Amino acid sequence: MALSKQYIVSGLHHLGLPEGCAVMVHSALSAFGEVEGGAGTVIEALLEAIGPQGTLLMPAMASEQPFRIASSPSTVGAISEVFRSWPGAIRSLHPTHSATALGPLAEQLLAGHIEQPTAVGPESPWGRLAQRDDGYILLLGVDQDRNTLLHGAEEVVDAPYLGSISRDYIDTDGNRRTKIMGRYPGPHRDFISLDPLFEQAGIMKIGKIGSAICRLTPARQMLQLAVTALQRDPAAVLCDNPRCRDCVRQRAAIKRDMLRREDFTLSAVIDQVGLPPDDFEQALWLIAAEGIRHLEIGAQWAATIADDDHLRRELAAALADRDMLVAVYHADIPLSDEASADDAIKALDAAIHTSAVFTPEVFKLPPYLSDGPMSPEERRAHAVELLDAVGQRASESKLSLLVENRPRSVCSNGKACAELLQAVTSPAVSFAFNPAHFAQAGERPFLQTYTRGRAKRHM
Repeated sequence: MALSKQYIVSGLHHLGLPEGCAVMVHSALSAFGEVEGGAGTVIEALLEAIGPQGTLLMPAMASEQPFRIASSPSTVGAISEVFRSWPGAIRSLHPTHSATALGPLAEQLLAGHIEQPTAVGPESPWGRLAQRDDGYILLLGVDQDRNTLLHGAEEVVDAPYLGSISRDYIDTDGNRRTKIMGRYPGPHRDFISLDPLFEQAGIMKIGKIGSAICRLTPARQMLQLAVTALQRDPAAVLCDNPRCRDCVRQRAAIKRDMLRREDFTLSAVIDQVGLPPDDFEQALWLIAAEGIRHLEIGAQWAATIADDDHLRRELAAALADRDMLVAVYHADIPLSDEASADDAIKALDAAIHTSAVFTPEVFKLPPYLSDGPMSPEERRAHAVELLDAVGQRASESKLSLLVENRPRSVCSNGKACAELLQAVTSPAVSFAFNPAHFAQAGERPFLQTYTRGRAKRHM
């Protein structure tokens, strides 16, 4: 049986929609079942329910570019599209988040929307509605994922995953203009997960009109609860499905923001990960998913891409696309009893040349292994000579070099590292502390070697 206007009006009253309120309606006509007169009947019922002192609002988002206020169709439901052209209704000028309103507060709620720096901020139709005690959000046959006000909560907390966007529109003088918006909501959200929060707080009324599940909530309280949830958990409105690449990326942005606040730089070593260098896309995806922006290109990868200019450029482009940086690059410098200072300098020059596309500022040196013919004293003196030579060349290029403690090398334990680095005069040479390697050497890396040792002075 088709729903009549009076049946819908009765359902709205039973739901608790107050007369004289201002209400933003998100809807799906198909959810009601058959309605006598279609979308127009639903609009008439809403207007009758709130009365002449009430103000009815609906989203009127359009995908058309450039946006034209008079003709760009609404893409958020049949009811909103009919309401866009309803007699007496006005529409806000906005290329992505236009809204339509009818009633005493229509002008006040929609005015100046295009002038706002964000789409759903405090002076947008949604933001202004949430500042009123008589402002409501009504969902007719749709869930919270269609609730635009919840994007406003993300704006309030400045969620790290929000971005910027530009869209074109035709202004009131007929000129084409571009609108740039910050804190712009991204793709997928899990706003449905906030339903229990609103129910437990007792602010949301749920009912049924025909076959449509309907939800009515005061806009101010809804926004406040959503903001609190996001302040407590920045990922509160993101799903935890590992196959949802949208939410994986957005969670990564949260992690990256947390790392940015630390006084250290976390980097991921990309080497020996079971992927050849020409399959780097998957490796980068896994690293980026953890919010890690900085990479350390390990010795095996560095050796492979050194002979492949095309692969290096592909990798550099992929890093740039993800806003990732190479923090450390492994340089294949000959450090051994047989190597000369000239050999080491030439190898460093080659590493600087091949890694130029990544613009690293730090190079990690290979270990000087203790397996040559020299005595320990001769080997340490030779290591100092080599490190000072490459250190001078690094200083000339405004680069830094890292010497890492390694088992069976001239820098295998805390005492050996401290003595070696104290003898090196080049300020470009620093110490990279690896606690696992100190543990392999039989030392207590944190309680003794690091906290009490002298090597940390050279980090």
